Amino acid sequence: MKSLWMKLFATLVFASSLGLSTGLAQAQSGKERPKVVSVTGCLVKGDEPKEVWLAEKDGRIYGLESSKIELNAHLGHKVIVRGYALPEGKEETVEEAQKQHKTGKREAADFRVLTLKMIRTTCTH
Repeated sequence: MKSLWMKLFATLVFASSLGLSTGLAQAQSGKERPKVVSVTGCLVKGDEPKEVWLAEKDGRIYGLESSKIELNAHLGHKVIVRGYALPEGKEETVEEAQKQHKTGKREAADFRVLTLKMIRTTCTH
């Protein structure tokens, strides 16, 4: 009987340590799932081929990407997109910095689009 209790105790300790180590690994990696957010603005052509931006009324620009939604079909439309905003990387080339300085446009974030809802067929802020 004592042996059965020892095995049960050992199993519980082992199972608990697995859960704890998994939780610690997730906390240490610092990677939390981004929150789903909505952004409203006008879809405009980016500065690269097939690149689409969403320009908000306040001038912020998001570089959109989607594998399921044909974003180019909505160029010039005012839309609401839902998805994940991912901050732009710190590293940008000198060429990109010069281009952004000349155009006055700078991407606030890359945005992975999950859904798109058209509000108007034209963009007038």
